[in-house]
Amino acid sequence: MFFFSFSAAVIFAFNLGEPIAGDLPNEQLTIRSAVSPDFLDGLHSKYLHYIAKKMDMKLDIKPLSFARRLRALKHGDLDLLVGLQIPQQRSTRLIYIEPPYQELASTIFMRAPEAEQVNEYQDLKHLRIAITEKVTYFDQFDNDRKLSKVAVDSLQQKIHLLTMQRVDAFIHNKDSTQATLKAMDLTNQVVIANYQPEQVRKYHFAISRTSFLGSHQKAIVSVVEQGINNGDFQRIREQHYADLVKRQQEQLRTTLTVE
Repeated sequence: MFFFSFSAAVIFAFNLGEPIAGDLPNEQLTIRSAVSPDFLDGLHSKYLHYIAKKMDMKLDIKPLSFARRLRALKHGDLDLLVGLQIPQQRSTRLIYIEPPYQELASTIFMRAPEAEQVNEYQDLKHLRIAITEKVTYFDQFDNDRKLSKVAVDSLQQKIHLLTMQRVDAFIHNKDSTQATLKAMDLTNQVVIANYQPEQVRKYHFAISRTSFLGSHQKAIVSVVEQGINNGDFQRIREQHYADLVKRQQEQLRTTLTVE
């Protein structure tokens, strides 16, 4: 299958500082990575550009679904991924970077008329719920084989299935979902359900064990620790969602002007 790849410079509104590449070689190495086809210039892409800049390396990003990019990382076709949780049975083919760069709870979304009817976990029993293939959310949900779960590749597919009434709910990251719903003018139709899981998941960068980055693990750990401690990751997130809102407001003004 043909993969489209791109490499783009991302300019942030804050100072990323000088690269801390340690004893890395001077030649320009290229980190191979991938993000969701729905968010080629999204938050994960910006995190990856941050790491590449700090490591003084080039970056090549492919558009792949979560399941396909995880498989590619395990097979050594990619070097680095962002947004991974450490499973109970760790893959021997991956190196998870500690500490986690972010901790988040998953959010359940439903059509507005039904959202108030789901007030506790047991209310999920009669619903068809869209999930992302190979992603875990919270233990009770992940281990519940009685629930009706529909695995898809992207957030857009979840939203489409919900609005077309082919599923009753979906579960995803809150911030990215709300930004996407706003861009699609669906904030009144698709809303957060009354019941929400409390369990927080930790998200990591991960390296393929066959990648050249394995020899630079300590340097990457230092980059991640620095990004957490000095607030860089938080600023990237805040700037990303502020830019999304700004673009959506500009699109709305353009639409109103045309009409």
